[in-house]
Amino acid sequence: MHKLKKIFVIAALVVALIVIFTPLNSLADSSKIKLPDVKKDTFIYDQGEFLNDDEERKVNELLVKLEKASTIEFAVITIPSLNDLTIEEYANKMANELGIGKKEKNNGVLLLISKTDNKVRLEIGNGLQGILTDSISGRILDNYFVPYRENNEYDKAVSQTVQAVINRIASSEEYDFSIDGIDESLVVDDDISGTTVFIIILVLVLIAVVLEGATGYYLGNGFGDGIIFMLLEDISDISSSGGGSGGHFGGGGFSGGGASR
Repeated sequence: MHKLKKIFVIAALVVALIVIFTPLNSLADSSKIKLPDVKKDTFIYDQGEFLNDDEERKVNELLVKLEKASTIEFAVITIPSLNDLTIEEYANKMANELGIGKKEKNNGVLLLISKTDNKVRLEIGNGLQGILTDSISGRILDNYFVPYRENNEYDKAVSQTVQAVINRIASSEEYDFSIDGIDESLVVDDDISGTTVFIIILVLVLIAVVLEGATGYYLGNGFGDGIIFMLLEDISDISSSGGGSGGHFGGGGFSGGGASR
């Protein structure tokens, strides 16, 4: 009976995790996505028709230089409407459909803007998420896009956001390049402080303790008989079995991260 309870709890957790982490873009209707007609050395597509042509040309020149210096493909796309999709659904589906970024590196970035819906999103390819985390992407939008959007200055919002993203990439350990015409003062601070890391770890430990105690009384005689210790025992059993195999994790999707505003 104890074993059946253990199997039931683990199965329930697995199902919950699958539901939580199922990508929303898998539900998106492809017919609602307005894809641009992609052209060589063109990384900005004003489908919403609200950007200045001269500013569009300048930003595109920076993005061409970025691709040549780093192989990173950074697309800026405006759209007339989200067509009842969320900005997250639309951006992820568009990025996958267009194949932004080099396939072997998954190093694409998409800045998607819907003026009608007052929404913007930075969608980040898996290969760049260590540099452009959700937190960093959010702060870039908060600092360099949102303030200008509030004044209907979309040209400046796009220009400064693009430059801030490029500066973030160029300052990382993974890349070493410089691009003429970039305002290097457009930067954001690093992701999290040591204090924040400590707080996160402390919260996770407290959650584990509470979960262990709560499930322990359901599955056995209290603390030590809960799901956390059961999982640790299972991991220990697997480690000591002397066997195992490597595998591929992920389905080749464009992204699992980014930020919307």
